[in-house]
Amino acid sequence: MHFHSSHRFIRPFSTLSTTAARRTPHSSSSSSKWRTQIRQSQLVSQVSSILLQRHNWSQFLRTLNLSFKLTPTLFLQILNKTQHHPQISLSFFNWVKTHLGFKPDLKSQCLVIRISLGSDLSLPVEPILNSIIQSHPAPVVADSIIQACQGKNFQFSALSLDLVIKSYSKKGLFMEGLEVFRIMRNHEFTPSITACNELLDALQRYNKVKLAWCVLGAMIRVGVDPDQFSWSLVAQILCKNGKFEEVVRLLEKGIYSSEIYDLVIDFYSKSGDFGAAFDRLDEMCSRKLVPSFCTYSSVLDGACKHNDKKVIERMIGMMIEKKLLPRHQFSEIDLIIQKLCDLRKTHAAEMLFKKACGESIRLQDDTFGSMLKALSQVGRIDEAIKTYRMISKRGIMVNESCYYALLNLLCREDQSDDGYELLVEIMKNGHNPCASQLSNYITSQCRKRNWTKAEELLELMLEKGLLPDSFACCCLLMEHYCFHRQIDKVVALHDKLEKVKTSLDVTTYNMILEGLWREKKSEEAVRVFDYMRGLSLVNSGSFTIMIRELCHMKELRKAMRIHDEMLNMGLKPDKGTYKRLISGFK
Repeated sequence: MHFHSSHRFIRPFSTLSTTAARRTPHSSSSSSKWRTQIRQSQLVSQVSSILLQRHNWSQFLRTLNLSFKLTPTLFLQILNKTQHHPQISLSFFNWVKTHLGFKPDLKSQCLVIRISLGSDLSLPVEPILNSIIQSHPAPVVADSIIQACQGKNFQFSALSLDLVIKSYSKKGLFMEGLEVFRIMRNHEFTPSITACNELLDALQRYNKVKLAWCVLGAMIRVGVDPDQFSWSLVAQILCKNGKFEEVVRLLEKGIYSSEIYDLVIDFYSKSGDFGAAFDRLDEMCSRKLVPSFCTYSSVLDGACKHNDKKVIERMIGMMIEKKLLPRHQFSEIDLIIQKLCDLRKTHAAEMLFKKACGESIRLQDDTFGSMLKALSQVGRIDEAIKTYRMISKRGIMVNESCYYALLNLLCREDQSDDGYELLVEIMKNGHNPCASQLSNYITSQCRKRNWTKAEELLELMLEKGLLPDSFACCCLLMEHYCFHRQIDKVVALHDKLEKVKTSLDVTTYNMILEGLWREKKSEEAVRVFDYMRGLSLVNSGSFTIMIRELCHMKELRKAMRIHDEMLNMGLKPDKGTYKRLISGFK
């Protein structure tokens, strides 16, 4: 009985022991996590204390070996503890990036932005903001900013999101700016007038009229009253879209600014309606607005364009009276011509330029460059070429941007052989146009069947390391080579494109494969196909060509490997094509 009783006692005890043994690893793990949390909490407190209590905190932090201990979570906790000392938080933020190579996550970056804005330290956070808007979608950035501002008043969220809209707008990323604007409205935050104006300005620069009207309407609905700058931007948008009468209507409704008057006076002057231009000039003065150099130079430029000598004399007299021009025209001639060129008042600039040249006055090299650039920018191609010839003849050195402007004009204005020859000449002299403009020019030469010109320019483009930004110019040339069985040229051009990592479309590649196999260039065909696969530019047609031709060469193993790859990629051709294809394996 005693044995039986003890046996009954031992079994439960052994069971408990086994259970305890089973629980030991879990308890050990929990204990380890607890100890880790204690150490991390101590580290956060230690770092925070050093930051807040030591002027030379960086020396003390170096002894803590933070590069192996710091995590995004711990970093965020430290920032939360130091947030009432914004300069310290920002300095620590920059220090960990520079000295530890630490990369703060989005939460930490948004918190630093909120801390800095709360203390009027908005300038130092611009690099942080630029970084996050480049690496995260707009909705994610906006939501993270809002989360970072939780628990604070609305002002912090609105200020932070304002800054995001401005950053997107300045970079021309208006769609992202519009997305943040929408999120602000959904959260009942009111954007500032400056943020709205930045967004309107971006839309104006990219000529997005409908979107601009939508933003203007949304501004008014959320209680943001457009200011003079807002209406000036609206007027610019209207002028760009030929709605000049709408701009005049703004003036008649009492909505006016110097910028709006400048647009109206410039329009009248360009069209030769100088009576209306002078009327608006008087009206501007009566409304206590001061006409600027730009205002008067618009009328002068129009008078020079229409060769109205009376208006020219009158305007020069008015500008001298207003001390906008010197009494002795040639005393500051370089400065005046360059200023007119910056405003793109090329007719007025040209008049003074010719006068100076006629009087044998030695002009600065920069003045010649300004003339070349401005004439190119406004599309006056004959005058721009004439100025370039003068610069070349005299051996004058001008800024690279001046050649860039002329080259882009020559690419846009495909008028004659002279333009083409000059384009090649300037490029061979070491100057480059915009790659996109040159690509379009080469494409236009291909469409006109000027194959020799297209070939020469593409070769020159690739030699200079400029990458064609569209398939069209290269594809059209390749198709031409294939059609005329100029396979050596196909291979040569493909080698050049491969070196600069430029690709064609899959249709052109398939045409190249057909051409190479037709000319018995199997090695080149296989190499091109491998390059296509590397770029994922293959379709069932590509595989069909390779399998068919390899079967003809009795390279059945290679053909079968490619066949299996085709099936694995889900690129099996239609039933009839596939039946003919596999018959080659018999």
